[in-house]
Amino acid sequence: MSALSERLEAIAQSVGCESTKRVWWSGAIRGQWRGFNVEWRHMARYKSTPERLQLMITVEAPGRIIIKRRAGIFSKPITWFGPALVEPASFAQREEYWIRADPSMPLDALFSRKEIVAAIDENLIAGFDLVALEPRRLRILRALDDTVVKKKFNRPFFQWGKDLDFIERVAREEWRLAIGIIEALGLRPLR
Repeated sequence: MSALSERLEAIAQSVGCESTKRVWWSGAIRGQWRGFNVEWRHMARYKSTPERLQLMITVEAPGRIIIKRRAGIFSKPITWFGPALVEPASFAQREEYWIRADPSMPLDALFSRKEIVAAIDENLIAGFDLVALEPRRLRILRALDDTVVKKKFNRPFFQWGKDLDFIERVAREEWRLAIGIIEALGLRPLR
């Protein structure tokens, strides 16, 4: 676990995070980037849940957006609570994703940028993958060893140990998406 923590800390420092430190009980790496609190957390496989990598950035957001890839007939999110399902007109690939958003969110500002659409497509691969912008945080969650991910990246079905190079690649892809969302929506650090 220490090699993984050292790699995540090196990634955080390479993207400009300052005062990075390891949280001893979870192995998460925390730091600050331009006033935003940033945390990368590796989550091990558990029962039917795949190994995951999560990036969380504390932000002050005007509303909520949740984006997930459509993974089949039964992947439609239950919308009894939270934001309603929407289909933004400016997002050409809207049939491939479930998008939930508050009415106050400027979705056109987000989905009209080509780099964000490409980063969403790059980050949301498996059914477990998620982009969630909440009033106090931006969270990007990626599955690392789901079957769909293994097929896309031509990874072995079974592997001993952690593939640190692959985890670094995923972390950098998450970072590009997070920065794109922060810049497109003009998000500010949480005070």
